[in-house]
Amino acid sequence: MGVSESADEEKAAWKQVLAITFFVIFNIGLNEFNSWALTKGKWPGFHFSWFYTMFHMLVSAGAAYLLQWLVIKPKLGGPTFQQAWDYKLLIIPMGICSYMMNGLNNASLSLVSLFLNQAIKATMPMPTMFFSFLFAGKSYSAPMVFVVFCLCVGSILSVWYKVANDVDEGGTSQLVGVLMCVVGLAAASIKPVLVMMLTDGLSSDKLPRLEPTVVLYYDCVLAFACMLTTWACLDERHESLAYLSDPETRGIGIGIIALGSMLAFLFNMSNFYFIKLTTALTSTVGGSGVKVLLILASAVQAGVNDPKPKPPAAENLDEVKTETSSLITTVKTSRQPDR
Repeated sequence: MGVSESADEEKAAWKQVLAITFFVIFNIGLNEFNSWALTKGKWPGFHFSWFYTMFHMLVSAGAAYLLQWLVIKPKLGGPTFQQAWDYKLLIIPMGICSYMMNGLNNASLSLVSLFLNQAIKATMPMPTMFFSFLFAGKSYSAPMVFVVFCLCVGSILSVWYKVANDVDEGGTSQLVGVLMCVVGLAAASIKPVLVMMLTDGLSSDKLPRLEPTVVLYYDCVLAFACMLTTWACLDERHESLAYLSDPETRGIGIGIIALGSMLAFLFNMSNFYFIKLTTALTSTVGGSGVKVLLILASAVQAGVNDPKPKPPAAENLDEVKTETSSLITTVKTSRQPDR
């Protein structure tokens, strides 16, 4: 009885509202900033996605570690090699998922459109629901499963014609881009389930739950190691170092890395607490809501910047309408507690 009351108090409504508010703000802020900073062919021309994201992981890991000793001290203490080994079956897959979801997502944007990328990612609630059931033993009501299924089917149907045409016109490169999005989607769907299992103590009866700052540290350290290895093997290594070596671009490069890393840390923290205070499925539904806002904002910006009778972005407004109506229904249904 006491444990249940303590859990309810920890997941109070005002904490959930605060978590989702920060999640939405920093999610939109980071995406808009990344879109500006990483655009190729335009100023500032800092199109080094692996190099850029690598610093996000490094700064987030360092900030999470400092928070544990200065502000939020974990009940079980800070990260240790023994603790990492005890939770290795969850920590290692989580870090690999972070590496894949960020790397493949950025790489796919050079092969497929942003709208297609976002439409594929909008189906995330369905695989997240499946992995929550498979790994964490979560079960959901029939109306919840039905609504999420309709959301995913609607997302697929809304862009099916565009996917078929793009693959026919772009050939193998378009198909590779779609496959990258799908694999990245699977990684992004598994990660919140692993985070939920670590922060809610669902990994094992013998292993206590970890604080979000500790989980964030392990996640970012592993993702940073994978990204550093990838960056060292790509031509991007020479280009990024040359960009920072040039006195004319060094200042803006350092500024982009610093501001982007700060936004990434704030987003990661809000995302981990959002999952901890709600569920993995709720976090992906919230993420879908942010995607709708980003797609709509991109469509409006494209219409303003390219005042033609029918800008390309306008063709995707029907998709936005479909996503919005389905998302509203999903949020209403998600108020029913999962088991």
